[in-house]
Amino acid sequence: MTQPIRIGDLLITRGIIQKKHLDFALQVQRVSGEKLGQVLTRVGLVSEYDLVNAVAEQLKLEYLDLTREAPDLEVLKRFNRNTCLSLQMFPLRVIGDEVHVVTPDLPNQAMEQACLRFMGMRPVFSLSAESQVVSAIYNYFFFLTNPVESSLQREADILAADTTRTVSPDNFLNFMLLMAIKRRATDVHIRPMAYGISLAFRVDGVLTSERFFPKQLMRIITSIKLQSGMDISEQRLPQDGRWSVTLLQRNYDIRISTVVTPYGENVVMRLLSQERASFSMENLGFLKEDLRPIMRSFEEPFGIVLLTGPTGSGKSTTLVAGLSALDLLGKNVLTIENPIEYIVPLARQTQVNEPAGYDFANAMRYFLRHDPDVILIGEMRDELTARTALDAATTGHLVLSTLHSNTALGAIPRLRTLGMDHQTMAEALVSVISQRLVRTTCKQCKEAYEPTEAELKYLGVRAEKLYRGRGCDACGHTGYLGRTLVYEVFVLDREVRSLLEKDAPMFQLEQMMVGKGFQNMFSVGVKKTLSGLTTVEELHRVLGATRY
Repeated sequence: MTQPIRIGDLLITRGIIQKKHLDFALQVQRVSGEKLGQVLTRVGLVSEYDLVNAVAEQLKLEYLDLTREAPDLEVLKRFNRNTCLSLQMFPLRVIGDEVHVVTPDLPNQAMEQACLRFMGMRPVFSLSAESQVVSAIYNYFFFLTNPVESSLQREADILAADTTRTVSPDNFLNFMLLMAIKRRATDVHIRPMAYGISLAFRVDGVLTSERFFPKQLMRIITSIKLQSGMDISEQRLPQDGRWSVTLLQRNYDIRISTVVTPYGENVVMRLLSQERASFSMENLGFLKEDLRPIMRSFEEPFGIVLLTGPTGSGKSTTLVAGLSALDLLGKNVLTIENPIEYIVPLARQTQVNEPAGYDFANAMRYFLRHDPDVILIGEMRDELTARTALDAATTGHLVLSTLHSNTALGAIPRLRTLGMDHQTMAEALVSVISQRLVRTTCKQCKEAYEPTEAELKYLGVRAEKLYRGRGCDACGHTGYLGRTLVYEVFVLDREVRSLLEKDAPMFQLEQMMVGKGFQNMFSVGVKKTLSGLTTVEELHRVLGATRY
């Protein structure tokens, strides 16, 4: 078998970490007793993607993103969950006369023996992040023996027949959340209608109706409100609440919002997995040629870096990935978020608590007395927050934040509405990254086809073939599995700042940026469509047909 690799030396050689980072990790390792790779990712010195990718390149093995893969369930049935957990190996599918196995660790003899015992085949290995492998083992083995769809329907029938209301809806809610996890849903919608309630999941950005239940199940809304700390007697006004739950060995923070409709209270539940930030900017979907200018922005000593886009476009994830890529060992990083979605161990993270008077603007006043190098503001939503962020950026601090605007250049008029003048923006702004998420074509059922003239006209290019997913069990017959970014990067240099100081019209700014090689998110989307990563249909759904 392959000789063990000294992970620390490998990462230093590749320029991923420095010797001071390795020394710090070794100190932590002496206390925790963990493997060095686990320490490096847990304290946030290295992303799981960078760690596994470095090992994969060294061993000449393929790196796999398991969020875009689905196993052959017939292969999975042949294996034992506890063995897979102890060896940290996830069987994916049979390839020829070998079984394809994914692991975050160095392939070893115990893994090979397990494959021979369970399948009578030798393994071929790929590497993936440890968190993805462990999550896949827990999820797929659980759903293999627990049909949550039939369990949910059984609980619904029990509640519908319970005229005395003595049965608790807790089991129903638990199976509903498990079904959402199985579908990879980010949001659960409970929608009251004239004859019952509709249950819908948002998966990869698309809302899909899943079940329709009789109106006797309206009582689950009261149970949700009770769980999330809302006032169950108030049914006339919208309310917000939250609760935490552990499902399949993962902690979830569930944010609840209700609005009143003619048929009752409509409920939306957002599922936030409380996990360590271990992202790589490249793995999020940024093209290699754009990574350098993006990372230069995050490495600036002062100024404001903004992430823009609609709700659910991955702004916070990108912001945290950019933050995690910095040398946080030598910086004091303070964050104010609502909520804290990802844990960054080397940052000092705080969470909005509006009932206690702790909001974005209030936090900034305290932060400036706390000797910060970098300040992350979850959202720049009002003039007071924008003004305090500006004060921080012009007094020697790097400020990272998100803003709602449709394009990168659209952040300029949006900041004006928040009270920033053009001269101040020219001085303080470092860059603006605007992004959306598009679904990726399912690798299991991907096929080439001859594009129509309408599709080629929309893309503005000529191509002999494009790609789409036929639809299969792995992707739920949608043709898509997972998501990637389409984005645009607006970096302010001396010439752009000069135009901005003069309050030049937006079209002049855009002309100058195009002359400097600026690509809008549609252009990035076209590249990803031609490479088969996404489809014309998906690009049209997310970016529309009239703006580009």
